Amino acid sequence: MILITTKRGVKEKGFGVTYSGNFTWSSVASSLEQQTTYGQGKGGVFDPNVFESFGAPFDGHTYTGWLGQELQYKDYGNKFDQYFNTGFTQSHNVAIGKAEENYNYRASFGSTDSKGLFDGEEINKINIDLKAGMRMNKYLSMDSKISLSRTKATDRPQYGKGGEVYQLLYIPRNIPLNDLKTFRSDTQRHIYYVNPTLQELNPYYINYQYSNMDERWRAFGYYTVKLDFTPWLYATGKYTFDYYNTSIEEQNRTNGIDGQTKESYKSMEQRYYEHNIEGMIIGHNTFAEKFRLGYSLGGNIMYQRASGLTGYSENMAKEGIWYHNSALGKNTAEQTLTERETRSVFGTLQFAWDEWIALDLTARNDWSSTLPKNNCSYFYPSANLSWVFSDMMRRYDWGLPSWITFGKLRLSAAQVGKDTDPYVLYNYLTYTQGVNGPEISYPKIKANPDLKPEISSAYEAGLDMKFLNNRLGFDFTYYRSLTKNQIMTVPMSGEFSAKYINAGKILNEGVELMLYTTPVKTKDFEFNLDMSLAHNNTTVVELHDNAKYISFNFKDENMLVDVGAEEGGRLGNIYANTFYARNENGELILRNGMPMTKSNSSAERKCIGNIQPDLLMSVTPSFSYKGFFLTAMFDMRFGGDIVSVSEAIATRYGTAKRTEYRPAEGIVLDGIDEATGLKNTIAVPAEDYYRSIGGDNAPAEEFVYDASYIKFKELSIGYSFPSKWLKKIHVSNLRLAFVGRNLCYLLKHTPGTSPEGGYDTTMFSQAIDYTAVPYTRTFGFSINVGF
Repeated sequence: MILITTKRGVKEKGFGVTYSGNFTWSSVASSLEQQTTYGQGKGGVFDPNVFESFGAPFDGHTYTGWLGQELQYKDYGNKFDQYFNTGFTQSHNVAIGKAEENYNYRASFGSTDSKGLFDGEEINKINIDLKAGMRMNKYLSMDSKISLSRTKATDRPQYGKGGEVYQLLYIPRNIPLNDLKTFRSDTQRHIYYVNPTLQELNPYYINYQYSNMDERWRAFGYYTVKLDFTPWLYATGKYTFDYYNTSIEEQNRTNGIDGQTKESYKSMEQRYYEHNIEGMIIGHNTFAEKFRLGYSLGGNIMYQRASGLTGYSENMAKEGIWYHNSALGKNTAEQTLTERETRSVFGTLQFAWDEWIALDLTARNDWSSTLPKNNCSYFYPSANLSWVFSDMMRRYDWGLPSWITFGKLRLSAAQVGKDTDPYVLYNYLTYTQGVNGPEISYPKIKANPDLKPEISSAYEAGLDMKFLNNRLGFDFTYYRSLTKNQIMTVPMSGEFSAKYINAGKILNEGVELMLYTTPVKTKDFEFNLDMSLAHNNTTVVELHDNAKYISFNFKDENMLVDVGAEEGGRLGNIYANTFYARNENGELILRNGMPMTKSNSSAERKCIGNIQPDLLMSVTPSFSYKGFFLTAMFDMRFGGDIVSVSEAIATRYGTAKRTEYRPAEGIVLDGIDEATGLKNTIAVPAEDYYRSIGGDNAPAEEFVYDASYIKFKELSIGYSFPSKWLKKIHVSNLRLAFVGRNLCYLLKHTPGTSPEGGYDTTMFSQAIDYTAVPYTRTFGFSINVGF
């Protein structure tokens, strides 16, 4: 990914030309800890015909493998270390620009090529930025920008139960990974060390089975005209747009178990367009030299349109020919279209006295097309007060200590409105393509024509202080916000499974502290140490009479847990879908030596943790000496919980590190025998125990971990060459840097996996480590040169 910031160019004779290049290599840094003592088998006996690793200890004996090869019964190493490639990314950007008194322009071209950890995984991007501005006369000026980009990705990896990472979790250590690369032949569609099942598949076959491509063309930009009426009053008109077109293709060669007729092809076209038309009048006046008044009044019209076309086909006529018209089986299409518009008026007032006290007032009113006519309007104001008391005290000579350099107090109050998605006010029927033609689909969620906009009210107070000529400083913020009338769905019985409602109050409050220090500063050497700390707590104050619990789970996936909140509790609670049965003293209840379990229900729900951390923190030391610089960054999190679904799966198959404990006499669990009510004395085979607590329906409390960590996130070392050296070769600046990212965890509690979890940005995924790619370590270097 390349991030390019907009610049106006440098005011100089001739062109200003810059080049920047970045080159990075990524590799697996750590993965789930595994046992290295036992191999394939069950009951403590080697058996090459099972998937699990409950066999005998490794002894090096020779046996005939599934490909007819001679193999030794030994540990062939960590499959995660062996399966993934070393990723490589290179990016280049060239820009030219110039700025004169009455005009400026800048053009840049960038490209990125990235090869991922998986075979075939690639992302390529090119982008062009053009920016220009001109003053036509003393009244009229213009500014414009357009950005064009094309991003193409191939063979993005599959995740979840059907993905490659899931399969690597359970492969026995006595299986050489290289042998699995023979995943098909002329007579066998899918070859594995044991005959594959719908859940146990050769990871190399999965990589072959799925092919995909997505390509996005995007254009966005703006055009602004400014009309100066007087030195203190002007008007602007601005048009902005954002358009992208995305093409997606997915090819599935079947899992090699189902019939060839299940081969499928899916293609999608997605288009999105948004424009904003905005006009503003802006002015500022100064009275009595010390009083400054600023003001603005404007309006905006925002329009969005999204459309999509999806085709799906099965049983292609010829292998390798992916074309809907060649499908012998199912062939369907689906078309979607949504539109929305928001109209707004807004204004601002700024009052400042002697530049040490200022009051900013804003007001905005929106009218949204996604809300009913009688509730489509929502008003939200804000007020911000800032007081630079250090300037005031010096102005009036009130004896401010010399070691206080700067002091500022700020207070703010704001309200923000939010509408909803299009087409949730009224139910409507839709057509879907079935095998026998179009079929009518009925809605599952009941619409609500009386929805109101969500409203969030926020308050903030802050103190910014600097001392000892800016050698020491801090910025402290306290914030509190309350969101009401949230638009959500609640379950219902009858024709609809759920309905849209306005309900709930969610309270969010916290503190943030930024610390800035310069412990050492000389003519040539400087050492800075910056820190940030943040604590946030989100509470569900109120929900709805018919919904005292809200869930963020996908419902169609059994992932050990549900994530949500109960009325009066914290947002992001983790609830076990299956949990241990316990007595009133919290002791396990056992039956025949094995733990008994219960299932999550509305009547009995067990919270085993929460995703919210108690403290987020970062520490950034930096050093500079003449042209050399060194910067490091440490990320820290304290508190919060995460559930390792990956370890639960590996436990079920006997590959997790915890399963290395296999006493011959069996395992005696600490608990109460259900039948006798006495302390348990029954020993159970280790294999039976691990099978019972692992897998897709494991008691999640067995695999919940403290998500705290200290991470060495980044280290950057570089050198900026002196300009006097560069003048001889007609170069204005030259900088070289070497960087390492995600170097290591200095503290973590998870079993080898990343404590940061999350396979996407949803709240649910933050609670689990679920077949995610092992976290990677990246090294690289960059060069920046200007002419």
